[in-house]
Amino acid sequence: SDSHGSNRPDIIDCITAMRVRDETIPKCINYFNLTANNNATREEGGIDETCRTAMVTWITQVQKTLSLNPETVWIAMSFFDRYLSSSRGESQKALGSKREFQLAAITSYYTAVKIYEPVMLGIDTLMEICHDTYSKYDIVSMEHDILSALDWRVACHTPMGFVRHLLELLPKLSSHDSNTIIQVCQNLIDEYAIKDIYFSPFAPSVVGISCLAISLAIIDTLSLSKAEGIWYQLSESCEDFELSSKEVMSVQQRLLSRVTPTTRNKSNSFKFRGTVSKSAVVNNVDGGSLSPICVTQTARQA
Repeated sequence: SDSHGSNRPDIIDCITAMRVRDETIPKCINYFNLTANNNATREEGGIDETCRTAMVTWITQVQKTLSLNPETVWIAMSFFDRYLSSSRGESQKALGSKREFQLAAITSYYTAVKIYEPVMLGIDTLMEICHDTYSKYDIVSMEHDILSALDWRVACHTPMGFVRHLLELLPKLSSHDSNTIIQVCQNLIDEYAIKDIYFSPFAPSVVGISCLAISLAIIDTLSLSKAEGIWYQLSESCEDFELSSKEVMSVQQRLLSRVTPTTRNKSNSFKFRGTVSKSAVVNNVDGGSLSPICVTQTARQA
């Protein structure tokens, strides 16, 4: 506990530095809106949100098959979304052709693995995985186009990176509780956040904080008082930035709309994968930081 306490300023400094860097990265947009009014392009290419979801699913399958880090999938989709949001290079062509769209997604993952994984995904292996749909030239050319469009800015944080740093601020949290929270957060990201382009414009810190808040609210092994205690301790430690900002609440609301069934019972509880969560609690009287359990209330008001 003492060692964690002495490292607290360093952890806060690291979180702050990560957030500052994230603010310098151009924000993504919902690039499907760029072609929303171009019916001919959409009919010809058939590019929509389901295509992106399908690519996330495919990339995740490759990641699991090769036993690579799931966070690299997030990084790959960050490259991909930023590329298609840039309107630079051949990015607009990728929005009008399924073949180019898929190539951009596959190459984004290839590049992310090359940078962030301890093992390399060889280009020959990638071609084999794609059943030789794309040539080596196709992949190399697309990689160069993506990197050029991103101005070679490939330093990328992940929501889970923020979650882990925030948990480091809680020295009294047991390893079991910490591991459970990490597992639930990773699941929220893998199953929902990464597949929905709605989350792409938000900074990884916002998505990470939102997932952490929801995990505290839905993990049954954490008592209501314990979950609230964790949240308030984090709020106190992170006084330099708002853990319950409008952006965080928007992301929480969107996540909850995805993970909860349409029917909620009268006790203000909601279900998550068949498990009923703790009841919602009211906000502080002074309107201060919201309890993590208040995300339920936010969802009900949506």
